[in-house]
Amino acid sequence: MSNARVVEIAENIYWVGGRGQEGGLNCNPYLLVDEEEAVLIDPGSVLDFEDVLENVLSIVPLEKIKYVILHHQDPDFCASVPLFEQKGANFKIITHWRTQVFVKYYGIKSDYYLVNENGFKLVLKSGRVQRFLPTPYLHFPGAIATYDERSKVLFSSDLFGAFSYEWTLYAGEDYLEKMKAFHEHYMPSNDILRPVMEEFLRLDISMIAPQHGSIIRDNVTTYIKALRDLECGSFMAPIKKNLMKSGGVKLICSLVIKRYAAIFNKAEVLQAIEGLELTLDKETLEITDYNYPGNRLWEMLFESILARKGLQWLIVIEPYVHKLSQEYDIPMPEVFQTTLKQAEEKALYLSRENLLLKEINARLESSIKEVQEKLVRCPVTGLYNYDFFRNYLTSELENLLADDSPQNPALLILDVDQVDKIRFSYGEQEVNEILKNIADMVTALKEENTLLFRLQGASFACYLLDTTRDAAVSFAERVRNAIASSKKFVEKITVSIGSVTLDELRAGNSYLNNPAERMYNIAIMRVKLAKGMGMNFVCSSSSLEKYQEEIGKILIIETDEVSIDVLKTFLENLNYKVLIARDGEEALKILEAEKMDLIISEIMLPKIDGFLIRESLLAKSQTKNIPFLIVSHLKDDDTVDRAAALGIEHYFRKPVMLSELLGVIRNKIKGETF
Repeated sequence: MSNARVVEIAENIYWVGGRGQEGGLNCNPYLLVDEEEAVLIDPGSVLDFEDVLENVLSIVPLEKIKYVILHHQDPDFCASVPLFEQKGANFKIITHWRTQVFVKYYGIKSDYYLVNENGFKLVLKSGRVQRFLPTPYLHFPGAIATYDERSKVLFSSDLFGAFSYEWTLYAGEDYLEKMKAFHEHYMPSNDILRPVMEEFLRLDISMIAPQHGSIIRDNVTTYIKALRDLECGSFMAPIKKNLMKSGGVKLICSLVIKRYAAIFNKAEVLQAIEGLELTLDKETLEITDYNYPGNRLWEMLFESILARKGLQWLIVIEPYVHKLSQEYDIPMPEVFQTTLKQAEEKALYLSRENLLLKEINARLESSIKEVQEKLVRCPVTGLYNYDFFRNYLTSELENLLADDSPQNPALLILDVDQVDKIRFSYGEQEVNEILKNIADMVTALKEENTLLFRLQGASFACYLLDTTRDAAVSFAERVRNAIASSKKFVEKITVSIGSVTLDELRAGNSYLNNPAERMYNIAIMRVKLAKGMGMNFVCSSSSLEKYQEEIGKILIIETDEVSIDVLKTFLENLNYKVLIARDGEEALKILEAEKMDLIISEIMLPKIDGFLIRESLLAKSQTKNIPFLIVSHLKDDDTVDRAAALGIEHYFRKPVMLSELLGVIRNKIKGETF
């Protein structure tokens, strides 16, 4: 074929087809450019997409294409549309509703402009009009053609197309026969073809640009009339003619040879009939004499063609031969009755065998898929499991870092705090119910860009594809609060959550060696920190000091070094910041300099006792609301009454139970209830 690339066939109208099209049926996509808008007409198949895309981009950027016209639903017209969409194109699909019903199955995402709902026309911003002409059943119920009123070019879809094994962009002298061969194969009947051609004859057409074959730019009316009068289709009933009066077997064999020369080329046809006992005018391709009895030449011609050129040559010419056989009342050559029938039977057999194999393969693929799903999904929650998650995280982060992507994913690890207690009290089935409920709750809360996985034990992973640290923590808090306040569980359930973002790893250059392992380990460490902070907590930092500030500062006023050491160690291990005062005056100095969240005091202290410290605090608005706890060996009716009078709600006798003390501390500082 020609090596033509982009060709301007009319002012600002371009042929943008692909190269190297084989098989006798080339495809012709067109691009119409009108000021700031462009219309792509029948963009083509996946086979020539790269060529068509390159050609289009050499004329306009993709964002300039506002419309794509699909004249009907065949893959050679439509299959490349999703590929244009994937490249970022944003356009409307112009087609008939009957076509839209089918083309959506190519996976097209764009919006539709249905011609039947818009008066069968499109007016571009410049005022330029595209008229859409119904061509029903040629060869699809929703088929249309497009007429550009400014250039008077008719984009005719399959109409005026042709078989051509030696393609040229513009129609030559032999194109009429090629065009007839194509329509005899694909168009249903003259009854359907004729009215459309008569409508075309009423238009002022400067050029016909078909989707297959060559562009017709001369003698347009001749081609329209040829199709108007063409008998075609499986049910055609041509006018009977007398074979002998018309010229006998020489005539119909000459017609076949001329048709072959139009479809292929003269040299190949001469080679195909070489050896036959006939005399041929090599210019006109008319048989002048032959040496066969009766109608034997009619048989020998096709036997020679089959032997030298193969089955494809018979298939291409079969509708035309069938038409001649009916028109001149001569039997179809035996080779069509035997070879084509055998080919059809073999194709049917292979089709059935193929169908059976497809059914077997479908069942096998279904079984394999089922087994694979079982291997990668949690049987309790239906979520992808730990092994799948680790592989996904590794692949995802390696790709992001290799591409130097600015994307900032976050990883949240959730672990159920009370799972051991639930398992001991209610059994494994209740644990599974809790896990299913949590999976459902998180799924309902998360956005589409968040993936949820079930890990080992009673843990889950949430992978946020692109976010910020604050947004990830905010989502984690929503999850934590939703679970903690839920009534779906057999008793109160909470989760501890560790959160980490990829930007944290980037900032510390800690992702160079196995980024997925590093990110996962940080998240797990933060889950442990969250549990150490009393559970039902979101930890988004590995720095203990940060959480000491967040959890709160506690002042211990005590003289007994053993008590100081026990309390200080216990609270610091839970990430509270602890200050120590060993007498009342030192305590008041600290309280003037530091804002405290809670005070734990002995009553019996040097210089100023615990009750007097409390009175002093009550006198100042900035300290009167600091929670004040007494821990003392001295606890009798008088001291309890005095403590109550000073608004001290919690009075512990030494030795104190640390778990009881911790519950009160949390309640006072964080407002948590237990």
